[in-house]
Amino acid sequence: MTYPLPDLSAPDWTPLLAGLLEATALAIGRLDARVSGASTRWSWVERASWIGFTEARRGQGAEIDEIDIFALACGVAVPGRGPPAFAADEHAALAAWQAALARPDGRHWRELIPVTLNLPPEWSDRPALLRALELTAIHARADRSAAPWLGIPSLLKALGVTRTPLPCLVAADKALRYAPRDRRAIVPRYLKALTKAAEDGLERLNAVEGDRTRAAATLGAARRPGKLVSLVVLLQRRPLLSPLYVSRTLGLTISGAGKLLTRAAHQGLVVEISGRQAWRAYLAPDLAVKFGFAAQPAGRPSRLPEPDARALARFDDEMAEIDAMLAALGVIVELTQ
Repeated sequence: MTYPLPDLSAPDWTPLLAGLLEATALAIGRLDARVSGASTRWSWVERASWIGFTEARRGQGAEIDEIDIFALACGVAVPGRGPPAFAADEHAALAAWQAALARPDGRHWRELIPVTLNLPPEWSDRPALLRALELTAIHARADRSAAPWLGIPSLLKALGVTRTPLPCLVAADKALRYAPRDRRAIVPRYLKALTKAAEDGLERLNAVEGDRTRAAATLGAARRPGKLVSLVVLLQRRPLLSPLYVSRTLGLTISGAGKLLTRAAHQGLVVEISGRQAWRAYLAPDLAVKFGFAAQPAGRPSRLPEPDARALARFDDEMAEIDAMLAALGVIVELTQ
């Protein structure tokens, strides 16, 4: 016997489910507000796209780690890790999704779901987060690719949940494809996944902003910062670096790039993750901890230094130059409008 599929936008309400919905909306709202006014917005959005893309690929059954996508996007091999176990065209797929996010998108949410929709009259009165879940489920049953998962950030924006697409808000759930019948399990799982993604995204944003402030303070105190300014700005865009990548991007010799990275490591601006490998690689400090290459500092987090207005202004000017360099190399440097 064939049973009708439940409408995930109209669950059986309980106090617990209502609390989960409120918590998710608050978490997404906090992240959306912070990202909209953050000075490190573009740096965060790019990293967030790598996080969201990883989640979407995992939803397709790919056995990959987040650091594999970071390495793919940064063009730097991670010492000690074998070749990533995913298709060679992943880089093109990631770039295509980033390009789609970068376009000003005034499309109606109906245009984001490439199937015929037969929705109830009271549809618009239902919570936008649950409408997004139901639309994603419809899309996932019609399209077996990663497109339904990657479409969630744009869908949330089109439904008015966020001001711009937040690429980390990807929640891939295979159960949506296999005739989901139990709303009591699927809806809470979806809300919890989005809440965690939003909270993690806010933590990443705090880390990027902290890196910027500490780097500006270090540069402001340095007597001869030289190319160190360009390096720490590049690190905002490419948090995984190698001497070869730095030399190619900043126009240095490989030896000079290696010395520059060593200097940055001594000042705590990067963490070397090479170990005993012959080639060297460096990560932003927060990611080194996140990916297990460095221990979490003990005790309470150190207080951020007071912002140096002149150093921050120089930092931002240098960021524009680095963006121009990356754009010349074919790298998308602004993912939202």
